[in-house]
Amino acid sequence: MPIDAVVVDEDQALTCGEGEGEGSAQALCDAIAAAASRASARPSSTPSVEQVFEAEVVKKGRPLSVANPGSGPGDPRLLRALLVDYQGVHESITRPGAVVALPAAADDASAFLALRQAAGASAGASTCQRVAEGSWRVVLRDFNRPGVQIAAALLSAMSDGAWRRSAEFSETIVTGPAPMLTGLGDPAAIDSCRTFLGEEGNPFRVRSISVPRLGTRSWAFRVMEGKSVTQWVEVVRTPRYVLEVRIPKQLPAPRTDPAVLLPRITEAAYARAEAALG
Repeated sequence: MPIDAVVVDEDQALTCGEGEGEGSAQALCDAIAAAASRASARPSSTPSVEQVFEAEVVKKGRPLSVANPGSGPGDPRLLRALLVDYQGVHESITRPGAVVALPAAADDASAFLALRQAAGASAGASTCQRVAEGSWRVVLRDFNRPGVQIAAALLSAMSDGAWRRSAEFSETIVTGPAPMLTGLGDPAAIDSCRTFLGEEGNPFRVRSISVPRLGTRSWAFRVMEGKSVTQWVEVVRTPRYVLEVRIPKQLPAPRTDPAVLLPRITEAAYARAEAALG
């Protein structure tokens, strides 16, 4: 490099030439280093900013983002029913909430919805697997027909007085025929689900959580792998829709216990859905 020069590379690292004297590059580098040292020694009054990078892994030849595979535009009221921009709750920037109108190609719909959901613990047809895997998976597998719609969103509750620390969670709202809605989930089966297999063959179990009643019926449970809770789930059933909220295990953990946070989020989600769909 030239003598008496300062070079900044692509990583923003400084390299100093070997010039001498008060006006040399070395003197400039020394001044920069001293200023940086003083700045790092001062306590900061502003919180640090964390950068989050997201990536998708896709098969060769497929588009970078999965297109909505629905057979129609979907009911716009369902988008308004999702708990978005509510007291610090925000949807994913790269994967905003969406409505899938069925019927749809099952594989494409599963890929599209999975990007907007905290994944369930299993994907099977047993009663316990149906309880744990998520309403949208059951609907897509068993009720993939006209008149059924699934709204889904991956959400974050940012730090504020209501939520206390950012927590990621997902929400689904399913609409369709009344017999289908009645058949989504079996709260009576929860206590009998001592063990069942997850997607990778690992043993799971579910345990009930007591929550206030919402809608026609509501219930909540923890999905556990061994002694570790992997998800906190609450389901609300009404004559017009079924709403489900899932909080996955995450780091850093929310300052508020997810078992306490879950009914708060679900109550807000239910109120939003009722206002949009009532």
